[in-house]
Amino acid sequence: MNMNEPTTPSSPRRKIGIIVQRYGVQVNGGAEVHARMVAEQLARHYDVTVLTSRALDYSDWKPYYPEGPAEENGIRVLRFDNKMREPRTVQGYYGRKARGRHLVQKIHRALGTPAWFTKLFPNAAITDHDGMRWLEAQGPAMPGLLEYLKAHEHAYTAFISFTALYYPGALSVLTVPRKSIFIPTMHDEKAAYIHFYRKVMAAPAWILFNTRAEQVFSQKLFPIAQVQQRIAGVGIDLLRDRLQPDPKVLSALSVKKPYLVYVGRIDSAKGCDVMIEYFLRFLKETGAGLELVLVGKEMMSVPDHPAIIRTGFIPDERKDQLMLQASALVIPSLYESLSLVLLESFGCAVPVLANGRTEVLHDHIEASKGGWTFTDYESFKAALEDVVAKRGTQEKGEAGYRYVRDRYSWSTILGYFDEAISDIEQKTR
Repeated sequence: MNMNEPTTPSSPRRKIGIIVQRYGVQVNGGAEVHARMVAEQLARHYDVTVLTSRALDYSDWKPYYPEGPAEENGIRVLRFDNKMREPRTVQGYYGRKARGRHLVQKIHRALGTPAWFTKLFPNAAITDHDGMRWLEAQGPAMPGLLEYLKAHEHAYTAFISFTALYYPGALSVLTVPRKSIFIPTMHDEKAAYIHFYRKVMAAPAWILFNTRAEQVFSQKLFPIAQVQQRIAGVGIDLLRDRLQPDPKVLSALSVKKPYLVYVGRIDSAKGCDVMIEYFLRFLKETGAGLELVLVGKEMMSVPDHPAIIRTGFIPDERKDQLMLQASALVIPSLYESLSLVLLESFGCAVPVLANGRTEVLHDHIEASKGGWTFTDYESFKAALEDVVAKRGTQEKGEAGYRYVRDRYSWSTILGYFDEAISDIEQKTR
């Protein structure tokens, strides 16, 4: 494939590559939306090219977009061919082996890791190959991207790679480490304990963490003391300042106030099954006139119920209106590294009901006083009772708004990127 890449930047502006597993206005996912926001903001000052896969759906990585150059909202995009996701059994095997969880590995450790045992059972050793195979199975595997990076590293001032969990982010950092700014979106899950990630996390020139909790977790787990690092997060558009509520959008989607809104992948892995179970139980017990609006692609079975509105994937303009006019946003996920949607809700001055078992969400709610946390049905119910009674909801919404206004301005966030890019430019001349 000829990507027609010049050997030197064609613009006096510094050239930045942004690497992410999926990209496009049709893609809804926290890291992917984060990457798109950063790309569009940096493009005001830099020559930005996004390097990504052809996939639209993370569940199988089936190629959807054409291979090669494209444009999204004025941003140049290069899409590389990618492989379909490997069977979960393959991913599971290498995931366990790369974490030292196979029986033979446990016996090896119990014996004190003797060399004779490794000779008898070579599979007892954890190798870089195990980590590589896990990332290939996790996907989206894009060997063409890595070849491109090797061939065109000199044409870019820096690369910004998103998400340690997937092949493009992790392996791009290892391919062009001196020019890499890594946004790992790391959190405490099984994959984080794969030994190969010690090598990945120690490789980049810079790491930009989303939260203090992510940085503390990473510092405990990985040898990153010598890596330049900052807590950067992301800039948030204060929707309340530029939008007026449009009731026509609610009418078009058959949504009635008051309602809760969930935005994102509708998936049991995101806690949506628990959220729906608790919501329907609350309605049954209280008879409250409250709706739950689900915005996003369905990856699980959703019960048919008149109080559950399923919009599917909708344009940002409609999503913004649904968030702006909601009584509260619900985030049931157990794993978050930043939670863009929480910050966006605060930018609407809409309070948030979040899973209190998730450290990042708990910290946001505690620091902002912008909502409630739940850890079981009773705490979920107590929050919904406040919502229905409008008890403290306006005050919480205003507190959330002040939180993002004061901490998540784009001028501050872009300053962190400028610092990292200039540092890399100086050290790689």
